[in-house]
Amino acid sequence: MQRERQIRSGKLLEVDFYPVFENGKRLPVRAKRSKVTSEEQQRYNQKTAVRKFVRLINSNFDNSDILLHVTYSPENAPASFDEAKRELYNYIRRIKQLRKRELARISELCGRFPDDKELVKKRDKLSAPFLYCNTLEENVYKTGRYKGMTSYHFHCFMTGGLERDVMEEAWGLGVRVNADRYRPDRFGPETAARYCSKDPRGKKRFCSSRGLRRPIEAKPRDGRITARGVERLAKKRCDDREYWENRYKGYRFLRCFARYNPYNCHWYVSVVMYRAERDEDMPPWGDVNDEQMLW
Repeated sequence: MQRERQIRSGKLLEVDFYPVFENGKRLPVRAKRSKVTSEEQQRYNQKTAVRKFVRLINSNFDNSDILLHVTYSPENAPASFDEAKRELYNYIRRIKQLRKRELARISELCGRFPDDKELVKKRDKLSAPFLYCNTLEENVYKTGRYKGMTSYHFHCFMTGGLERDVMEEAWGLGVRVNADRYRPDRFGPETAARYCSKDPRGKKRFCSSRGLRRPIEAKPRDGRITARGVERLAKKRCDDREYWENRYKGYRFLRCFARYNPYNCHWYVSVVMYRAERDEDMPPWGDVNDEQMLW
């Protein structure tokens, strides 16, 4: 039996077609006694983590939000991973306090100028729950002057509302910090999240606030398409933009990826689409080869 699974995260739609048993369990993709190498397992774990991170970012952050980058110089680096994490969360607490003060100020102005749409928009953004999702990475220098020393950097997606220079000044630790507008409409809905979760040379931690919206996974559609039908999708429809856009109304085609499993003799098809009214509204989407493919 073939399954169609749809996952929506913000404007992004992922659709997977794959075989399952009658009880809904996936068909095995390798022989029972075959073992996955440590490199294969590490690569699979990394791709899974990136995939989840991309979905989480698209479900919670948009053009009105901020992407913060912090890089420590070796001489200013925290003494440990836990200390770096503590500095990050202290910063987040400062941002929360600044948001409360700014909300009080903007709310007062809205009372005086109720027709000012920009003020109302900013008040609504500051009134929304503060959300964040970050990656904190620890690297050890392998060569050069700082060989053996540990460096840290992190990227943090955060709810907007404050001016960027205010957010940068709030860091206050004398290392390089940039608060940029998160622009999925300009750079693509995957680019920033994939960059921030790239495979590290050392330790990496993904942390997030409570209350984040989770991707919406629709109830699986089983038996609506046959194995032969999935094979036709793989061989004839992978690059058929018109077909996919007619099948999933309101979404624009981004890419499709098909692969054949010689062990269970089934085809697997994954398609990625983006909600947009016009082609002009589509963000760029860089080429991704089979090895880099997240879907």
